[in-house]
Amino acid sequence: MVNNVINEIVIGIATKITKIYEDKGKYLIYTDNVKQGLEKPCFFIKYLNGEEKREIGLENRFYRDTLNFVIIGHTLDGDTEILNDMIDNLYDLEYIELTDKTLLRAHKLHPKIEDGVLHFFIDYEIFIKKEDATTTKMDNYDLSGEVKKDENI
Repeated sequence: MVNNVINEIVIGIATKITKIYEDKGKYLIYTDNVKQGLEKPCFFIKYLNGEEKREIGLENRFYRDTLNFVIIGHTLDGDTEILNDMIDNLYDLEYIELTDKTLLRAHKLHPKIEDGVLHFFIDYEIFIKKEDATTTKMDNYDLSGEVKKDENI
């Protein structure tokens, strides 16, 4: 598996959107905040939050991570028909490929149009195996002692 999972998923999403829209016209894809000069039509990919849970029944090293993303889609003029078409196309993000060729499947897809802007929420679940933390063991330890005699008895 890759080192930085969040960045890899963002790259995988951007790559898949590029493939989906390669014959549908030019749609820019932003992954960083753009304060000014947002060129429409475009997509903005943003990581929202995540959650990590230890898997029950497995060794303490196995975790399930849920990573939440939103893809914000802008059209030139907020046309609802084009936004609906974006929704249909973005459902293809159910499967994305990471740079190491790992195939990742979305756990949940939820589109929402608000004020002429598409918000396409998508959750990916991945399993993480954390390496054992190496602990330093004590070499040898000798303990000797004796019982103290109580002089009052």
